[in-house]
Amino acid sequence: LITLCLTFRFQDDFRPLVEGCACYCCTKHMRAYVHHLLVTNELLGGVLLMLHNMAHYLGFFKALREAIVGDRLLDFKNRVLHCKEGD
Repeated sequence: LITLCLTFRFQDDFRPLVEGCACYCCTKHMRAYVHHLLVTNELLGGVLLMLHNMAHYLGFFKALREAIVGDRLLDFKNRVLHCKEGD
């Protein structure tokens, strides 16, 4: 069972989930709306988050494939690990 932490800080947040993200969720909906969907247990909330996450996964694996083809896998690994440490 996964418990989502639904705080009120997103209730009035009218920005996309991730600034600059070009996925359907981020271009068409805002944090406050997705928050509302999750608080009211609407299925669309989970679907929008799934679309957002899939866009990021697909982008990651596309970049990984390009790094392998371009023989830049070590650079890609270092960039990913550097980003993770910055979180």
